[in-house]
Amino acid sequence: MKITAVRIETLEVALESPFVIASSALAANPCDLVRVETDEGLTGFGEAVPAYEFTGDTLWSVEDVIGEYLGPSVIGLDPFDIEAIVRLWERELFTVGNQAAQAALEMALWDLQGKALGRPLCDLLGGRTRDGLVEEVTLAWDSPEALAEKTQRMRADGVTAYKVKAGDAPERDEQRVAAVREAAGPGARITVDANQGWWDARTAVRAIKLLSPYDIAFVEQPVRMDDLEAARFVRERVDVPIALDESVRGPREALACVKAGACDIFVIKLMKTGGILGAIKVNAIAEAAGIPVAMGNMGESSLGLAAHLHASIALANVEYWDADLPWRPGGLKRDIGNGLTGEVRDGVSTMVVPEGPGIGIVLDEEAIAAQRTTRRW
Repeated sequence: MKITAVRIETLEVALESPFVIASSALAANPCDLVRVETDEGLTGFGEAVPAYEFTGDTLWSVEDVIGEYLGPSVIGLDPFDIEAIVRLWERELFTVGNQAAQAALEMALWDLQGKALGRPLCDLLGGRTRDGLVEEVTLAWDSPEALAEKTQRMRADGVTAYKVKAGDAPERDEQRVAAVREAAGPGARITVDANQGWWDARTAVRAIKLLSPYDIAFVEQPVRMDDLEAARFVRERVDVPIALDESVRGPREALACVKAGACDIFVIKLMKTGGILGAIKVNAIAEAAGIPVAMGNMGESSLGLAAHLHASIALANVEYWDADLPWRPGGLKRDIGNGLTGEVRDGVSTMVVPEGPGIGIVLDEEAIAAQRTTRRW
């Protein structure tokens, strides 16, 4: 099987309500949809959700990099040769950054492999280590009252895990977390993500000590992503485990975090690692160092989220996952794919990995056409 064409579409996937965190505020999720065609009539799908503040990618840089460099480089190649293709990108194209672009194109190659073999993606990654993933709802910045109301609504739907976005003034963050804990109940799992918002180490320590009484599973990225010494400083002075997300972009950064003793947990996202192959390599470093992994996402549609779930269910070292269903209140107004499902098991909302070949998502062409966008300059 040989690749014959790579096509890209840029989309603005609307959100039901703005998503606000310490580093950004979004009214819609920009994404690049990639289709890779082959001489056997199969087409693989991939999705990039760029996050300029984390990786430097933008909607248009993804389009340009795939259109001018990455896409042409794979024409005529076999989609099963992913390791060789990624090395080509690194050593001959000297790709620097552009992780979201690489992730989208690589995702489509994995999708092609699964479709060619008639097997779901997770089977190509080692098979299932669990039957499903407990849904975790991410709660963006809002008033304590609004967060409590949303938590109560989600709790009624079987949600038992919550990620609270923080990184504001520590006292305001405490009010938010306290409201979520009271509404969620003592048995719920709560994590806190500062998205670098506390910035300096001493403020982070003070904030985490304020949050400690609310039984926090871990605190994510309390300080700047490029300051591992600050992360280590925080870790040594608090009792809550520290997870690093923005700091862990790939294998080299992961190894640096291990050497620095900077964290207790790695957060892996396909958009940061340049795809599934990079995520596997980061996970191997974490596992060798005795560090568990939390799999995260960038707010992808069902397509990208399903790829994230396939990886999460296949890697045994993954202990946490950041994954809420796209159709939850405040999520996507109109998803671009079908095939991702959830169910309540013993009272707990659980996400089910698609059983179809490859990623297992069927694109909604009408939703895609309605949300295409073009450059505004």
